[in-house]
Amino acid sequence: MKMKKTLITTILIAFNAIFIPNMRSAEEYLDLQCLSDINTKYPCNVSFYNKFMKLNFPSSGRSNKIRYSNIVHWNYSDTSLRKMNSALAARIGIIGLLFTKIEHQHIFTIVYKDEFDDRKVAILDFDNKEYVLPIKAALSEVTEVN
Repeated sequence: MKMKKTLITTILIAFNAIFIPNMRSAEEYLDLQCLSDINTKYPCNVSFYNKFMKLNFPSSGRSNKIRYSNIVHWNYSDTSLRKMNSALAARIGIIGLLFTKIEHQHIFTIVYKDEFDDRKVAILDFDNKEYVLPIKAALSEVTEVN
């Protein structure tokens, strides 16, 4: 009886491994800045799925779905900006303006075609370095870097 249960369990595990498709859950990156054009920058969250990526804009409730097959090309760049540390100046006075802080920006530019075959650009701008490699991997898996 025990051997029969073990055999049935083994067969069920093998069946699930062979016949149930491999599902990949969404990878989500929060608190990015998305630029829809050169003048407007909105807080957004980006999710990567099997066949598309989705840009969600929490402030407006709007979302933008980009199919990987519609991506023409993408590019990654990073920059470092020196900024006056106004927070420090507010705490210690005018001498604080002499000190600067360095702000890192990581920028992904994604050129794609929408459902009307018009060329569009999505720009993802964020400070969190942890996001760079996973986003590069997600985009490289489905498209080529240009």
